[in-house]
Amino acid sequence: MDRDSKRSPELAAKLLPWLALVAMVILLPTSVALAQTPGPSPGQPATPRPTTPSGTVTVQSGPNGVTISIAVTETIPGAGATSGGTSSSVSTGSQRSCMADAMNIGLSLSAWLQREAPLHPGQSPWTVVCDDGFFSVVWIPRDAAASGNVTVVVGGGAVDPVVVAMELLNQLPVPEFSIRANPSTGLVALESWFWVDGYDGASIGSSDTLASTTVDVQVQPVTYRWSFGDGTTIETDSLGRPYPDESDVQHVYEQSSLASGGSFSITIEVSFAAEYRVNGGAWEPLAPIARSFTTEYPVQQLQSVLTSR
Repeated sequence: MDRDSKRSPELAAKLLPWLALVAMVILLPTSVALAQTPGPSPGQPATPRPTTPSGTVTVQSGPNGVTISIAVTETIPGAGATSGGTSSSVSTGSQRSCMADAMNIGLSLSAWLQREAPLHPGQSPWTVVCDDGFFSVVWIPRDAAASGNVTVVVGGGAVDPVVVAMELLNQLPVPEFSIRANPSTGLVALESWFWVDGYDGASIGSSDTLASTTVDVQVQPVTYRWSFGDGTTIETDSLGRPYPDESDVQHVYEQSSLASGGSFSITIEVSFAAEYRVNGGAWEPLAPIARSFTTEYPVQQLQSVLTSR
């Protein structure tokens, strides 16, 4: 057997990972079609090109989605934040912009997936692509990714805690409020009692760790603004009390809701004071946030009817 015949299998083995990656780039969704040059073999650490800064990728998942954090040791001029499809991105300053999408697995990558998937149970492969091309392949928990909220955060060698705090604040798990009333159908000239179900007024917090920096965020309700749908509003520091207790949030309607489409829209707007801290230090203020919740409340008017015996 001649030398060229012996080297053919070896050459094919060396070319196979590159051919698989080329196929992967071709199969990427259009939202990540920025990859112009081949990157590393799928499942291998990314090797930065001359125009790409070195960095690390970490994945944090929670009830509101997934955050893919990229920490780079140097920055290059880049575009601002972009998003598309199931991907989104956040860039700090003039740093590069990156996004992530679920990997589109074709026949050329099926063998790679069969080999790598058992190493990442319950996870799916996603590609991270930046404005200068392919960056890395990451594995994301399928349950967390199902929310569709997958965010890429790009940071420099030093983590900017304010950027992390704002990202946490935007994804803060504020519970859904349910507005309750007694009676369930209001009556003109009779007091209606209102209260909130599903939240007790406690502070709400979240935290994240990037490199050696841990950022905690919390919000505390300050005021509750009630709107009763007939032009009347009040501000309280109370969520009311559930029936059979007498609630301290009450309203008397002077007319039925018939002229308002059959019901009044009851709204509670909650104003939260927000703050953050870094590595367990002192709390620092953030801009306040507000959340609104609405329900429909019918109000009827009782009328006396004269009858003859």
